[in-house]
Amino acid sequence: MRRSRAEPAMKTGGRSPPLLPPSPPLPINRNNLEASARLRLLLPPPPPPLPFSPLARRRLAATRIGAAPRPQQISPPPRAERPRRPHHHWCGMAEVAAGAGQLIGVAVATLLAAIFLAAALLGSRRRRRRAPLAGKPAALGGCGVADGEGCGGDGRTDVIVVGAGVAGSALAYTLGKDGRRVHVIERDLTEPDRIVGELLQPGGYLKLIELGLEDCVQEIDAQRVLGYALFKDGKDTKLSYPLEKFHSDVAGRSFHNGRFIQRMRQKAASLPNVQLDQGTVTSLVEEDGTVKGVKYKTKSGEELKAYAPLTIVCDGCFSNLRRALCSPKVDVPSCFVGLVLENCQLPHANHGHVVLANPSPILFYPISSTEVRCLVDVPGQKVPSIANGEMAKYLKTVVAPQIPPEIYDSFIAAIDKGSIRTMPNRSMPAAPHPTPGALLMGDAFNMRHPLTGGGMTVALSDIVVLRNLLKPLRNLHDASALCKYLESFYTLRKPVASTINTLAGALYKVFSASPDQARNEMRQACFDYLSLGGVFSNGPIALLSGLNPRPLSLVAHFFAVAIYGVGRLMLPLPSPKRMWIGSACGIIFPIIKAEGVRQMFFPATVPAYYRAPRPME
Repeated sequence: MRRSRAEPAMKTGGRSPPLLPPSPPLPINRNNLEASARLRLLLPPPPPPLPFSPLARRRLAATRIGAAPRPQQISPPPRAERPRRPHHHWCGMAEVAAGAGQLIGVAVATLLAAIFLAAALLGSRRRRRRAPLAGKPAALGGCGVADGEGCGGDGRTDVIVVGAGVAGSALAYTLGKDGRRVHVIERDLTEPDRIVGELLQPGGYLKLIELGLEDCVQEIDAQRVLGYALFKDGKDTKLSYPLEKFHSDVAGRSFHNGRFIQRMRQKAASLPNVQLDQGTVTSLVEEDGTVKGVKYKTKSGEELKAYAPLTIVCDGCFSNLRRALCSPKVDVPSCFVGLVLENCQLPHANHGHVVLANPSPILFYPISSTEVRCLVDVPGQKVPSIANGEMAKYLKTVVAPQIPPEIYDSFIAAIDKGSIRTMPNRSMPAAPHPTPGALLMGDAFNMRHPLTGGGMTVALSDIVVLRNLLKPLRNLHDASALCKYLESFYTLRKPVASTINTLAGALYKVFSASPDQARNEMRQACFDYLSLGGVFSNGPIALLSGLNPRPLSLVAHFFAVAIYGVGRLMLPLPSPKRMWIGSACGIIFPIIKAEGVRQMFFPATVPAYYRAPRPME
């Protein structure tokens, strides 16, 4: 009686029989061996076994050991067919692949879980940081505070700005455009008449565009400035700004300082939420160490007080309020003697001219289509008297012989006309005392020698930094939290400000004559280095223009000038290299130290660099 197909399965513990019955062993004879050998030659070699993991090897061994022996089955002799490879090889590979797939799946799942967890933590941190932010700027004409809160101490003002010069006017317009209620108090609203603040570098013009004030250089007969020309001992070289990557309108601008300021005052006053008043601020109003506002006298002599959550002092180089907010260390290395040359054609049109004269530089640049400003630097704080004619004599006998012959006659005519003015050149590194409710900006906060014309560029750059910090805040009422947050302003401004400040101080020392032979050789080397053109002139002029405010680039070029000039002193001096490099270090290192090495070169290491706004309820 034939057995059914299910019987073997029951006898083997429920395992299914193989799909095909096993073949009986072939009788071993010579013919079979030869046939098998020929068949192996025709078939491709089997693939090498995959390297098994220890886990797979243990599973495979357990499978081989624990498997029940297959029952012998009687079946008819099969046809001659290809020899089969053992099944256990492919079963092991399948199990290894399954194990590897499981491991990969676990790894991927773990990685995704870690990513989602990190994203959730980061999102919660950002939400906590953005808690005090409104998500958008305050609406124009309002301060954007919560219901029931006033915009300031008197309920009408967000920010008081002391001074309406270049920094104060630009700041008032910028904050007003962002929706803040701004009260500007200026000592004198008539058009200023100054001999400095007349040249805006291309980097400053870009900041002017960023603030929306570029039209303030229109309709004042401002002149485009495309670079500088250097003169020394009858030779000259032209240095053009690297403006190829910018719009054709981007260039420096020179103008009458008073006309430029009046245009910016008009622009600020055109906003309905900016109030511009004439008055003299006499002091800050303080309560428990927090500045609440200012005391000021109106034009009629009436004494008033104004209150706001934030007071920004921009009252210029002669500030009488800075001592309450910083530690001023003002240095006066020289004075400028100013003249206006009329109907004068400069040797290089649309360029500022710097004459490396003795004892110090002379500047010429256009301030209108018919006028050229001349600034003669006189070292020290004491200048020849204008009243008794000593100044005119000094200009004619010492200065005039050193200026380019093309402008000699116009220079003498300007002296004879008698419109000679003087102004001290001040330098003051920024050394603020973070004070709740108050902030310093402009020349009241930081000054550098005006030789490079970088003051307005620094001021406008500072305004951009401050605007970006204040723009997302809903209100300014928590003075201590705001003060802590605004400490980042002092670090974020450093790369631009310190580069321009250091360059101004270093160039003034290099361009001035000195009894030190090494310093004089460095002066000549600087002129020759800039005359090489290419990267040797483009790099320094990009720093000067504010287009590349990188401190490391400044230091690299400064010492490149020093090394370039070492060959001049190789003979017959015994140790010229030490003298040369020592002279260079003596010029630049004190300036860098005053600016702050850490904030200048490594601002990202300063904790305030990462400071985020705190809740200001």
